[in-house]
Amino acid sequence: MRDAHEDVVLFQVEDCGVAVLQVNRPQARNALNWAAQEKFVDLITAVASDSSVRVLIITGSGDRAFVSGGDLKELSQHPDRAAGERLNRVMSEALARVQELPFPVIAAVNGDALGGGCEIVTACDLRLSGNHVRFSFAQIHNSLTTGWGGTGRLVRLVGQSRALELLLTGRLFSAKEASQLGLIHRIVPDEKDVVEAARDWAYELVALPREALAATKKLVYAAGHLSFNGYGRLETELFIDLWETSDHKEALDAFVEKRRPLFN
Repeated sequence: MRDAHEDVVLFQVEDCGVAVLQVNRPQARNALNWAAQEKFVDLITAVASDSSVRVLIITGSGDRAFVSGGDLKELSQHPDRAAGERLNRVMSEALARVQELPFPVIAAVNGDALGGGCEIVTACDLRLSGNHVRFSFAQIHNSLTTGWGGTGRLVRLVGQSRALELLLTGRLFSAKEASQLGLIHRIVPDEKDVVEAARDWAYELVALPREALAATKKLVYAAGHLSFNGYGRLETELFIDLWETSDHKEALDAFVEKRRPLFN
């Protein structure tokens, strides 16, 4: 089921391999109703096996909201336990898959990120926002915890003490503070479009060797849960596998020939 007269999530892949997934419910501050949640997870599942995609940008429609979590108006009609289980399952699986994608994922935070919207931000590899954006892990105000993996990711990004303060208070905080905390990597000036800024960043990544990007992403996330010995074995395996790739040979040839490498 769709919202009247519109697709709840838009998706396109550009010729250069940059894909854009855009939550498209601006009249509801891009809150995710059941239809949007299901489409979100379907698109993330499909893009994982799309060899044409080199970078994924996740954003929202308009400039007022990125994503404001689940659609509380719809969810208020479903107070039963099964609805909570469904909301938890669908979106936690979707965000776990975001982290597992074999290419960089950029959050282009075009407007306020609230509740589950902040959880989506934490699941992305690289994160930029407009200067006007506000953030809030607002779940506490709905007598809930995060439900999509956001607490664990936030602790890894900003540390336990800062995460506790943001989660226990559910307060609003600015893009500047989000950057200072380490939640956001870049703030986009007011005169520039946030999605265009994300595209510029994506184009930089597209020019880099694809297999090395995938291996580096895998290695960074593994470092958070593997033992030192387990991590060392994975690093060794990935390093040696990359040594034989055509992109590594191209990098060596370019160094010897004193030119810029052309990867992929």
